[in-house]
This record gives sequence, structure tokens and C-alpha cells, in this order.
Amino acid sequence: MPQSAQLQHLRNRLQGNLPGYDAHERMMPVTRKTIYRDIKIPDDAKKSAVLVLIYPGSEGLHFPLIERTEYPGVHSKQIGLPGGAWEEEDEDYVATALRETEEEIGVSRHEIEVLGMLSSLYIPPSNFWVQPVIGYVPRKPTFVPDPAEVASVIETPLLQLLDPAIVTESKIQHSSGASFNVPSFMIQGHVVWGATAMMLSELQLLLAQD
Repeated sequence: MPQSAQLQHLRNRLQGNLPGYDAHERMMPVTRKTIYRDIKIPDDAKKSAVLVLIYPGSEGLHFPLIERTEYPGVHSKQIGLPGGAWEEEDEDYVATALRETEEEIGVSRHEIEVLGMLSSLYIPPSNFWVQPVIGYVPRKPTFVPDPAEVASVIETPLLQLLDPAIVTESKIQHSSGASFNVPSFMIQGHVVWGATAMMLSELQLLLAQD
């Protein structure tokens, strides 16, 4: 499928009903499935947004994942999407996603066309409520990672999400020292699990729809 057709296909899917929880559940750790569906989001949950930034690349459309730097927190060294906490200066969660993407990987917010949003989700370990946003730039960006937050940028072909071989189970060591198995994606040699995998699961289902 040509890149323009891929992009229009995604635009169309984002305007319809989103799979939401059903997509998220496919990549949930087993211990979370019993609490996620009916969980009440705390009043003090930290609001945030992330961006799936789509751009043309050598293998069709791509998007960047980022490897977080090492820090004393639950998401240290994890693979995620550019994004972060909502701030009072932000008009809405789209503005949060665009601002954070510019700050973290150096892509100007003014160059990004917003295509739509995925389903929001709550992350209990960090008490973050996250709104995923889908954006597009018509040319491959020159990424400038913020060394304080981003260890590396992982350029990922969008259609790689449709490869069943990337779905696996991985043993993860929690910051507490405990180890447990989780459903995950193996993308470009990196284990993607947790909230990021749940968001990508929904994107995967949208791409797979006719």
C-alpha cells in the first residue's frame, strides 16, 4: 500500500470507534487485567499526553520510540513514546503532546499535523493518566534528543506493528527487584511493554482494520 494510502487509511480509522480497552487488554500484565476495566482514576492522577509521530522513511511510514534515560523512577530505561505531563501553559492534551515531543526529540510542534487521538489510559504504578495523540510530518525529521530525558531514538516502520512475530512475552525486573513475565512487543531489538505496548496494541488494531 502506498504511503499516502496508508496515511488516509489511518485517518479514516481514527474517525471511527476505537477498540479502547479490548486493545489494551491484549498487552496487559496478567496481574492488571482484574483491576483495569473498572478502575477508578484517582482525583490526584497526573495528566499527561504522548505522541505517535508518523513520517515517511526508508520502509514506508515510520514513527519514533524513545529509550528513557536512567533515573530513580518506575519508567527508568523503558521504551516509550515522546510525551510528558500536562502544564498550565498547555491549551489541551494535544498541545502537551506536541510541546513534549519538541522538547524531547527536537521536532517543532508547528510542523506537526494532528491526525487524531487514541483511547486514553491510566497507569497505576506512576499515577499518570495518559492521552495518546497521532501526528504526522511530511518529511523525515532530524531528531535532536534531549540528553537529560532521552537515551536514544528508535525509528520504527509503522507496518512492523502488523508483524505477528513481534508479539512475545518478556521477563521484566521491576524497580523493586521483583521479576515477572509480561506480554510485549519486540521492536528493533527492544522490549516494549506496559502502557506503551497497550497504546501500540490499539494502533495495531486500527492499522489491521479494512
